[in-house]
Amino acid sequence: MKRMWMLALSLALVLCGCAPTAQEPDQLALVRVLGVAGSGPVELTAVCGLDEGEDTPVGGTCEGVDFAAALEKAPWCAKQELTLTSVSYLVVGADVNLHEVLVQVLGDEELGSTATVWVTLDPVGEVLEGCSDPEGDLTLLTNQGIKAPTVAAALATFTTQGQVELPCVGQSGGRLEQTGWCKWEE
Repeated sequence: MKRMWMLALSLALVLCGCAPTAQEPDQLALVRVLGVAGSGPVELTAVCGLDEGEDTPVGGTCEGVDFAAALEKAPWCAKQELTLTSVSYLVVGADVNLHEVLVQVLGDEELGSTATVWVTLDPVGEVLEGCSDPEGDLTLLTNQGIKAPTVAAALATFTTQGQVELPCVGQSGGRLEQTGWCKWEE
């Protein structure tokens, strides 16, 4: 009987040492602002929020033949792995197919319908990369009363009315500022 217990204990120790353990990625960064430029090819600019002690946000840029292809490359476009589960702001360029982008965002498992939609008439990548804290600037604009529609609301309005009005932003002195409103029509 003693031999049986020793064998069972040895087997248990061996199996415990061989079992895989789940681990969190060490350098996973949460994307807060996602910029979209072009309608084919599509360029995405991912910007994470500022962490304590950081001067510039982590981010990256990737390109694909369409929005879906670019989105597949997004997690690996920076020095650390990015996750799109926390995108709060979607900044689109004037050259995108807005309807297609909004549908793709709503259909993506990671991206959500609650991100607010903003537009820029300047190159999206340059605008976002030229800012010291795009998330902070867009949050400030929201807190100042600028009501950007969510992805779901923008798509609903665009689909039913054939147009949607979006707040327009531009970069000035390393900060995002509202430059007016843009009426987007089909």
